[in-house]
Amino acid sequence: MRTLIVGGGISGLTLATALRRVDIEVDLVEIRPDLSRQLGVGLSLQGNCIAALAQIGVAADCLQRGVPADYINLRRPDGSLVAEQPIVPMGGPAYPGTTGISRADLHEILWDAALAAGAHLKLGLSVSDFASEPDGVRARFSDGSVGRYDLMAAADGAHSATRDKLFPDVRPAPCGQSVWRAGVPRPRGCVTTELHLGGPAGVVGICPISADDAYLYVVETEDPWVRHPDGDLAAVMSGKLEAYTGELVRACVAHLSQSTALSYRPLEWLLLPAPWHRGRVLLIGDAAHCNPPVLAQGAAMGIEDAVVLAESLAQIGAVEAALAQFAARRFPRASLVVRNSVQLCEWEVGHRVSPQQVGRLMHETQLALAQPF
Repeated sequence: MRTLIVGGGISGLTLATALRRVDIEVDLVEIRPDLSRQLGVGLSLQGNCIAALAQIGVAADCLQRGVPADYINLRRPDGSLVAEQPIVPMGGPAYPGTTGISRADLHEILWDAALAAGAHLKLGLSVSDFASEPDGVRARFSDGSVGRYDLMAAADGAHSATRDKLFPDVRPAPCGQSVWRAGVPRPRGCVTTELHLGGPAGVVGICPISADDAYLYVVETEDPWVRHPDGDLAAVMSGKLEAYTGELVRACVAHLSQSTALSYRPLEWLLLPAPWHRGRVLLIGDAAHCNPPVLAQGAAMGIEDAVVLAESLAQIGAVEAALAQFAARRFPRASLVVRNSVQLCEWEVGHRVSPQQVGRLMHETQLALAQPF
C-alpha cells in the first residue's frame, strides 16, 4: 500500500511514522521549503497526547525535552495563588497530566522519527491537482511530476487547500477571541502552567517548555478582523498586561521587546461533518477539526487521528473499510473537543457562567478523553 501525506506539520509527521511502523509506504510533501522555523512558540501535550505519541515511539523524547507536570496553578492578576488544580491523567498513570514543549523541539522529534522509519519527506513541494479513482488517487505535484497512491491523507491545516476542493462550503468560523503569544526566558519558580484569571484579559498564561524557555500568552475577547502591525506587537501586548502585577508575569513582560517569537491571531473553529473523506482522499487534524486552545487538545486530536488511521489500515487492509472504521472511532471524540472548546470560549466571551460551571465542563471533558481512543 502506498500513501501520500499532504502537510509536514504535527499530524502529517505523526502519520508518516505511524504508517511506516505498519509497513505502509509513505510519500510526504510539504509546501514550505524550510521547517526550521515553526509557527507558534510552544504547546501543552496532555496525557492522552503523550500516550498516542508513545505508540510511535517518541513519548520518552518529548518528556525528556519538555516540562512534565500533574497540576496547573490558578492565580489572581496580582500573582497570588488561588489553587493548585490537578489534571486528570488522561493518558493513564504511566504519563504526566501535561507536558509543555517547544514547537521546534516537537517538530524535530517528529521529523527525525519519520525519517528513521523510512518515510520519504519532500520539502518545497505541493499537490497542484488530484483525482480520486475507484482503486486509488492520482496526484499531480507542483514540479510537474505525477504519482499514484492507494490513499491520500491531507494534513494541511485549518485553511486546507485540499478541503477547499473536496468540501468548498466548509470554512473556519471565528470564536470571538484572539490569542497573543511570545517566547520568553522561563521565569524563576515557574514549574508548571500558570493561569492568571479575573483580570481585564480573559486568560493570561505562562507555560514552561524547556529548562530555559517558556511562552507567555494572552487570550482575550476581540473582533476577528482586528489586526496589528508586527512592529507594534510587543508594545501592544505589554499594554494589555499592565494590570497583571505578579512576579512571574512581570518577569516575562520585561523580555517582550527582545522576543523573536511573538504573534497575534484571531481564534477559529471548524468541524467537518463525518466522514472526512471523499473516495480515497481523507482529511485529518486541523483540516477536519480545529478549535480554540482552551482544552489544550488541538495537537492531541491530530496525533490521535494519525495513530488511529494507521491502526485501522493495518487491521483491515481494505482502504474503504478502514476509512469507515476510522470515521466511527474519531468523529465522536473530535467533535466532543470542538463542541466543548467552543462552549467554553462562548462562556468566556459572554461572561454568562460561573467559574464552577467552567471547571465542571473542563473536568467532564478530561474524564471523557481519559477513555481509550
